[in-house]
Amino acid sequence: MSESKNWSEIGKDILENIESISKKLNEKNVSDDLKDSFKETIGQASNVIKQIVDNIESTIADEEIKSETKKIIQDIVDEFENSVSNAGKKLSEALKFTNQEEE
Repeated sequence: MSESKNWSEIGKDILENIESISKKLNEKNVSDDLKDSFKETIGQASNVIKQIVDNIESTIADEEIKSETKKIIQDIVDEFENSVSNAGKKLSEALKFTNQEEE
């Protein structure tokens, strides 16, 4: 009876270790997915801004309006870069915190 109990405990320990490893792998995949998604979102936003600038160049004839519009777009780009930088720092800190908890 004692021997079967030991095997039962060993089986339970193995199962707990497998679950723990699986959880850590899933967390790593989630953090990698989050990083990839963040990079993709930044790339898409950058493409949209470039397209807007191209449209301004090709459609607005009045130089004063074109200049003012570009200034507004530049303000938007500056704010976007600031937001991305802050979000990137927060994401990095969150992922470091998650990794420290895993250790």
